[in-house]
Amino acid sequence: MDLIIDGAGTRLGGRWVVDGVDATPPAGHLTGLLGPNGAGKTTLLRLIAGLLTPESGAVLVDDIPVHTLPRRDRARRIALVEQESSSAVPLTVREVVALGRVPFRSLWGTDDDEGAVDRALDAAHAGSLADRAWSTLSGGERQRVHIARALAQQPRLLLLDEPTNHLDVSAQLSLLAFVRDLRITSVAALHDLNLAAAFCEHVLVLSGGRLVAAGHPADVLVPALIREVYGVEADVLTHPRTGRPVIAFHEPTSGAPSAVHRTADSAPAHPRP
Repeated sequence: MDLIIDGAGTRLGGRWVVDGVDATPPAGHLTGLLGPNGAGKTTLLRLIAGLLTPESGAVLVDDIPVHTLPRRDRARRIALVEQESSSAVPLTVREVVALGRVPFRSLWGTDDDEGAVDRALDAAHAGSLADRAWSTLSGGERQRVHIARALAQQPRLLLLDEPTNHLDVSAQLSLLAFVRDLRITSVAALHDLNLAAAFCEHVLVLSGGRLVAAGHPADVLVPALIREVYGVEADVLTHPRTGRPVIAFHEPTSGAPSAVHRTADSAPAHPRP
């Protein structure tokens, strides 16, 4: 799916939290959405998903403004995996994944629902969990099931909001390798720059709601950018096996101001009509 973010912006609480973002994530690849807390990552994902209407600019999927698509049509094209949330609803894993088929159902259901659920469970390496109760799963298992539910929607655009939170190292690596290898257009908000450098073909870096850099991780994740956006010093090395960037952070200088605080507290207001 072709995704174009064309000057998109929106306000929350009267403040521009996403401000004139222009970007074109490459089709069929994983794009990392980076930036400190409060940079606007989650809000931009919700704009891309069509859950928020841009106050400026537009988000286009296959040249169609996404917020103009009927809800069911959006759900047939785009799947959003939001941050982990607990649920006390007594569902099995299969029942959770089957929720991804809701956009395709009529009063009579569809013949392919069961097959789509099975394929999604297999693709997410969650088939062995199908009969387990959702409440018994670990964090890593739940993330795999969230991905399976999204895949049951048969999306052409996959959006993930901090999918590696609360996962151990093995689960983080497995999850991002899996998403990368799906070969569908995917955008994932990530905090870990080294994970983004290792698995993403493209990264977008936000600061104060604005896009400050975009491109391949090797071109974007350089010491000057990390200093500007995150307020920390870093050396960027080369992984001996993959050739990908590896970022080694320095301990911050005592008393140095944080880039996160500058973004959150002193970003200038941008007048809009």
